[in-house]
Amino acid sequence: MPTLKLFDTLTALPLFKGMGHDELSRLAGRTKFDFIKLQAGRMAVCCGQPTGRLLMLAGGRLQAKTYSADGAYCITEEIDAPYTIEPERLFGLHQASASTFTALTDANLIAISKVEVARLCDEFIAFRLNLLNLLATEAQRRTERLWLAPPSDLRLRIASFVSARCLTPRGRKQVSILMERLAAEVNDSRLDVSHALKSMRDAGLIEQGRGLITIPDIERLTDGLK
Repeated sequence: MPTLKLFDTLTALPLFKGMGHDELSRLAGRTKFDFIKLQAGRMAVCCGQPTGRLLMLAGGRLQAKTYSADGAYCITEEIDAPYTIEPERLFGLHQASASTFTALTDANLIAISKVEVARLCDEFIAFRLNLLNLLATEAQRRTERLWLAPPSDLRLRIASFVSARCLTPRGRKQVSILMERLAAEVNDSRLDVSHALKSMRDAGLIEQGRGLITIPDIERLTDGLK
């Protein structure tokens, strides 16, 4: 990849924000990048696959699918570039992907090996801080959700159930789940959940099929229920 185009690509990615031209020049000259072009429909990452490298979506759009631990339901999301794919899975107790990522459009990804990531953290403080910020933000987001008071409005509890399990807080989401399981998850009756979903559907916030809830825009869903 030409140097100028590489600089433009890197500066658009969250992990390289705040790095000056000289830093990027040193980084680009000493770092082995793998540039991956995926055609639409091709898989980028499979759930359960060992990570071993850091993947960043530099262009295009991915679909992410994540299943519950028992496989009873899943959430499918659309993710736009730039996006860092599961940086928390590169180190720690579980070093395998928790979701499956597939290209929705032709997509460009950049991969950096785990060894290279460790070296970049050691040599470039901006890279290290950007990675720490990504991990800290995600940890804080998940911790804070545990301490929120559950909404009294059933529709908000359903929205909260979905958003708490999403990788990103925006965009289109699909939830494949049976009504009985959703009712159990939000601690309410199947009938009440059915009425709540109908209200959300009538308001144009969701679309509903058998065992499938489509949320065109999860931000609009949350704002529309407040």
